[in-house]
Amino acid sequence: MKYIRYIILAILGCVTTFFIWMYIQRTNLDYNTEGKYLLLEEGVVYTEQAKEVYGILALCGLILTGVFVYKLIRK
Repeated sequence: MKYIRYIILAILGCVTTFFIWMYIQRTNLDYNTEGKYLLLEEGVVYTEQAKEVYGILALCGLILTGVFVYKLIRK
């Protein structure tokens, strides 16, 4: 049972790291006046609102990871 907690913590840390990386990538894009970033080579359109969603998910992930680490240390 102890190892399952460490596996969950590792997965949660990786997911949180992914959301932080996505948030940083989206904040570095140049959006137009409509709040969209068009990447013509790949045909992809990114909207500016996704940036906030990734930020909120990253923040929630950091909080959950911190609580999980705290609980593992306290036991």
